[in-house]
Amino acid sequence: MTKLTPTPAGAVLVAIDMSKNRQEVLIERPEGGRRRRMTVMATKKD
Repeated sequence: MTKLTPTPAGAVLVAIDMSKNRQEVLIERPEGGRRRRMTVMATKKD
């Protein structure tokens, strides 16, 4: 069975979805408000 651990109140949450061509990053600050989303292309230049 999975052990549940609560997220600390002041934590910044970051989710990264990795694929062959690009990585999608989602950032959520503890104060709430708008989430930030960023796309990074999987190229040498980026």
